[in-house]
Amino acid sequence: MISVIIPTFNRPALLLRALRSLQLQLYPDWEAVVVDDGDGSGILAAHNLRDPRMVGVRNEGTGQVHARNTGLAHTSGEIITLLDDDDWLLDTTHLHRVVRALKSQAGLVYRGGYLIQERDGLELGRIPFDLKAAPQSLRSDNLLLATGAAYPRFFHDQLGLFDPEMSDYWDWDWYLRIVSAGYPLIQLPGRGVAVAMHGANMSYAARLQERQKNLERLSSKHGLSNLVLKDHRTIAGAA
Repeated sequence: MISVIIPTFNRPALLLRALRSLQLQLYPDWEAVVVDDGDGSGILAAHNLRDPRMVGVRNEGTGQVHARNTGLAHTSGEIITLLDDDDWLLDTTHLHRVVRALKSQAGLVYRGGYLIQERDGLELGRIPFDLKAAPQSLRSDNLLLATGAAYPRFFHDQLGLFDPEMSDYWDWDWYLRIVSAGYPLIQLPGRGVAVAMHGANMSYAARLQERQKNLERLSSKHGLSNLVLKDHRTIAGAA
């Protein structure tokens, strides 16, 4: 079984889009753990779909990293897949491809996709994001989209939970921990995931100082140097 962890905060309409993209998957053996870090509307949205594969739980901590760790505690699958509440899966065979890739070797599966520019529910444009990552390249840039990324559940038994101290860079930290343990990166072909870009998640200018401190914390933990503050849109534009 694949366990899909979806943290959510007060945007049930977007969450429903993510959940419905799961329901369209041709691989049926999955569970979605929706972790509500807000007013409870995410739990209600998951319940209203009346799909027994979906469960909603309250965040046992505060913030997105604690929410993902709460989700982990409620999973029962052998494979963990990440999905943000405002993103969705474009490829209906995505989960099938994940399972097939991890049958041959244990590693971190990732997928290219599109950065979707949205405003008031309308799509304004798509930016391709489909870069090949390597352990060495991860020491200078995060070239992976968290949505659609997957790996064996036992990685957490070996490497621990997501690190709340890494804040904005919890995903980059997790990837570095995986490759540092000697596990490979496995890129699935094609652009199979959609990552939303809208006012609620484009707060870089307002949080530059905070994000810089978080980046420095990541650098110190992994012995990285000369990291430059950037986002996936900037990385895509430079590719």
